Amino acid sequence: MHFGYLNVLAVPQPVPPSRGRPRKVLGSVFRIPPELDISILLEFIGANEGTGNFKPLEKKFVRVSGEATIGHVEKFLRRKMDLDPTCQVDIICGDHLLEHYQTLREIRQVIGESAVQDGLLVLHYGLVVSPLT
Repeated sequence: MHFGYLNVLAVPQPVPPSRGRPRKVLGSVFRIPPELDISILLEFIGANEGTGNFKPLEKKFVRVSGEATIGHVEKFLRRKMDLDPTCQVDIICGDHLLEHYQTLREIRQVIGESAVQDGLLVLHYGLVVSPLT
């Protein structure tokens, strides 16, 4: 028994030029964009009574733009931890309580190497009951 269609499959087909470089294409997918230039480590230091229920942060390592502010970090924590609106987030670097307007790049420059551990900017955060409630 002869199957004519097998001969068609055996004929080598020309490879399109775009298929000759799969490693470079894959490599660019995993390259970190230059604008994400600061890696932070978010360390939980506790919560006061009355801050409500919250989910623990699943990943404490985050890579972000140096232009991100402490306000952005707080919003990230609120969303990921599903925090109650009456809960206040205090973010500390070293022994400095940080302000919402401060950028991560500024913090790294002002506080210096004492703020960095293994190349990561270390930020501690705690939850307290907002004084506005």
